[in-house]
Amino acid sequence: MALHDAHIHLDFMDNAREVALAARDEGLGMFANTVTPAGFLRTREAAGDLENVHVGLGQHPWWVDEANLELFDELLPTTRWVGEVGLDLSPKRPHHERQIEAFRHIARRCGASGDKVLSIHSVRAADEVLSTLEETGCTQTCRCVFHWFSGSTEDLWRTIRAGCWFSVNEMQAGTRRAKEQLKLIPAERLLLETDLPPGEGVPFTLDKVERSLERALARLEEIRSEAIAKQIEQNWIELSS
Repeated sequence: MALHDAHIHLDFMDNAREVALAARDEGLGMFANTVTPAGFLRTREAAGDLENVHVGLGQHPWWVDEANLELFDELLPTTRWVGEVGLDLSPKRPHHERQIEAFRHIARRCGASGDKVLSIHSVRAADEVLSTLEETGCTQTCRCVFHWFSGSTEDLWRTIRAGCWFSVNEMQAGTRRAKEQLKLIPAERLLLETDLPPGEGVPFTLDKVERSLERALARLEEIRSEAIAKQIEQNWIELSS
């Protein structure tokens, strides 16, 4: 099977093109999330011409102080891929109201445009995020992928019923709650991700990406007691089509 990374940060890598080219040679697809519209422009310049890389237009909630929604709106018609966007309502993250305002703006634009693929951050915010996606039409017109889902099981069932997808990484698959929740998600809604690298401004290697994806897949198959690699590959193909 071909591995695919549904949430990676080429925007954090000093050698983004080198990694993206190596991934192309290995047949590894990437949803390259960014954290600001400016990061989207840099990553698109570095690797946006490669057929295996889908560069996401991002406005991460941690970078809400740098939010440039005018530039986001200007760039949105140029891409089908949007991420990383969402909310982080944990106490250590400030500006909750500003986050909510920015995410609602983004969701409205994506819902109205339609046919977008969103990679969504939701920390202590699954209910708020899903309500926003539903109210703005995103769950009807777009493909919404919850990255590293960490909500309650009640939130999970609601998100499944809304038709959303889930990208899973090796760290998530090692948590106690996730081990129970990952059994509940329909196989046709699952994707793999790395969320790598862990920090900005450092060189990286494709080998680290591949090993992380392999570990995530192994843990997911162990949790679910089923071989799921082929289904996940098909899910990526469907998401990308």
